[in-house]
Amino acid sequence: MKKIILSIGILLQIAAFTGCDKSGSRGLDYHVTCTIDNTMRHDSATLLVLEDAYGKLRVCGTSHAKNGAFIFSGQTDQPKVALIRWDNDTVKPFYFVLEAGKTSITIKPGSWDITGSRQNSEYLHYINQRNSIMDSRVATWQEYLNMAADSSLKRDDEMRMVRQDSLLNDSLQRITIERINRGDAVGRIIKERYGRQLDQEHMRMLK
Repeated sequence: MKKIILSIGILLQIAAFTGCDKSGSRGLDYHVTCTIDNTMRHDSATLLVLEDAYGKLRVCGTSHAKNGAFIFSGQTDQPKVALIRWDNDTVKPFYFVLEAGKTSITIKPGSWDITGSRQNSEYLHYINQRNSIMDSRVATWQEYLNMAADSSLKRDDEMRMVRQDSLLNDSLQRITIERINRGDAVGRIIKERYGRQLDQEHMRMLK
């Protein structure tokens, strides 16, 4: 009996470390449904995960479009940085966190949404924060351009807008640093996508 129990334990451990395995404990199962807009013409998509131990991407499967949706399923022992790569290599891959459970992704030109995953919800929250700050920066400089165009721009206005843009940029860099420093899968995605945009002063805040 002890030998049987030991064998089962070993099998469970093996299943836990097979990031894209198709068998084993249901508690490790993931099911990802990615739906794209009709204007985004892709016939197939490939799911890849980043293996932290090796720093390399590993293919977990390819899905062919069915009514605009791509479906991936398998197992993962822990949240992993993942990406969906399209059949058209000129389109940037879509990054997300692969977690056990059901994850639904909706992608449209210029926007995306994701539900069913805690870390992906945190990732989307960061993106929304980032977009809000970027929108405020654009609005600030649009105001500057408008005032410069109609000759109503005063020195005080210029100083105010430069100061406002500097504060917004600092906020953007700080939320990026804070999220990267958590060291989880979301932080690794943000570092990969936005880490190069940090200035030297904020770069020193990285752990």
